[in-house]
Formats: sequence, C-alpha cells, structure tokens
Amino acid sequence: MSSSTRYTLDKLYLVYFLIHLPILFCVDLVPLYPTTLWVPPTSPLHFLYELRVYYIETYNDQFFAPPPAAIPSFFPLFAFLELVFHLPVSLWAVRTLFRGGLSGSAELLLLVYGVQTALTTATCMYEAFLWDPAVVTAQQKVVLLGGLYGGYLAVAVLLTTDMYTRLLKRLGASDARKKMQ
Repeated sequence: MSSSTRYTLDKLYLVYFLIHLPILFCVDLVPLYPTTLWVPPTSPLHFLYELRVYYIETYNDQFFAPPPAAIPSFFPLFAFLELVFHLPVSLWAVRTLFRGGLSGSAELLLLVYGVQTALTTATCMYEAFLWDPAVVTAQQKVVLLGGLYGGYLAVAVLLTTDMYTRLLKRLGASDARKKMQ
C-alpha cells in the first residue's frame, strides 16, 4: 500500500472516530445514563431525550424504541461493549490518528476493534432485517440497513482489512529479517 493511500485511510478513520464519539455519547450510551438526567423535561440533558424521540420517529429503529418493542438479548451486551471498549478505543484513536503514524500495536488494537465492530454491526443488521414488516417498512429497512448500519459495517470491514494487511506486511518484513540473520 502506498503511503498516500495509508494517509488517506488514516484520515478517513479519524473522521469516523470523530463522528462516532458524539453518537456514542448522544445516542448509543444514553440508556446507561440515569433517567433523571435526560428524561424529565427539566433535566439538564433533556435534549438527549428529544434527540432519541426524533431518531426513533425518523428511522423507526426498534433497538431504541420503547417497550413493547422487543430488545434482543444481545443488545445490552453490545451497549456494554460500546462503553468499555468502543469509547476508550475511540478516544485513543482520535488522539493517535491526529498525531499520525500507527505503530504495530495500534494496528493490532484497531484490527480487534474492526472485527468486533463488524461482527456486532452485522448481527444488528441481520436482526433488523428480520423485523416485522408491519412494524418496520421495507423502505425504513433500506435506510437503516443501507445507510445507518451499512455505513458502520463498511468502515469496520475496511478498517479490519486494512489493519490485517498492514500487520501481515509487518510480519512478513520481520520474518524476512530473521531469515537473513
């Protein structure tokens, strides 16, 4: 891979993580906040409640819909992973990508992040694909799967493939040096 391609991809990843952080704080992690902070109209973070209502009304995403929408058993685990893995990695990635140049250990962490993100996003997409058409229309599914979740999956697959390729190149160079010794 050329250095200009690597530079371009690193900038794409930086933009992804810069977008991902506010989404984490304003959408994905909100259910983990005490409801007194965001649900009552007088609460300091009530705008998060209004954002959530807008998101549900606009996209009909059943993962975020209030009961009686059935939340799959895996979804709380995925939310927990976003808190303990996505959030710290995203903060670290922004700092690291701003500085430029990923080390081998950084590439390994982003490979793990990419695989985990691709698997959890694909799981959510499959579940959303199965939602009752009487509740979520085919057009809404196209927007959710092709746009919102599809974009995350595409970046995760690209990140995974790119980090795997970079690490494979590093390992190949290391093996070649060992053979020459």
